[in-house]
Amino acid sequence: MKKSGWMITLLMLGCLLTVGCHKEESYDMQIYYLNSEETALNTEGYNLNSDKAEDQVEEVLKKMQNPKDSVECVPAIPTDLMITDIRLEDGRLDLYFSEEYEILDAASEALLQAAVVRTVTQLDGVERVQFHVADEVLKDHHGNEVGYLRSEDFVQK
Repeated sequence: MKKSGWMITLLMLGCLLTVGCHKEESYDMQIYYLNSEETALNTEGYNLNSDKAEDQVEEVLKKMQNPKDSVECVPAIPTDLMITDIRLEDGRLDLYFSEEYEILDAASEALLQAAVVRTVTQLDGVERVQFHVADEVLKDHHGNEVGYLRSEDFVQK
């Protein structure tokens, strides 16, 4: 009888130790969006469905236009802005946007670039990103090519 009493006590103790313990949900990556005021970036955890790097890039770019939490997160890529081509080679990702990119104000453009670069550079095989608008390499307000951007090029909070 004493032996079974100890077994029951140990079993109950084991149950008590596991009550309240829950596994933190883990994700493959974080997708960057704009906050509801469109002044900073928010993230949501995301698990990839694709295996190939090119497919993963397409997958996360589409996801960036459709956040789960539409109250706290605004799409970083406006739905009327089209990505017309995606090229990935040797860690360099070239994204081609439609002409609607040119109507973005400076703050929206900076946030879009930060969100895209921080999101896609989490993927294996993507180290830097170059933006193109209507088949032309993106240029700054001085007419100089912006070139390839890395996650480290953006200040993090």
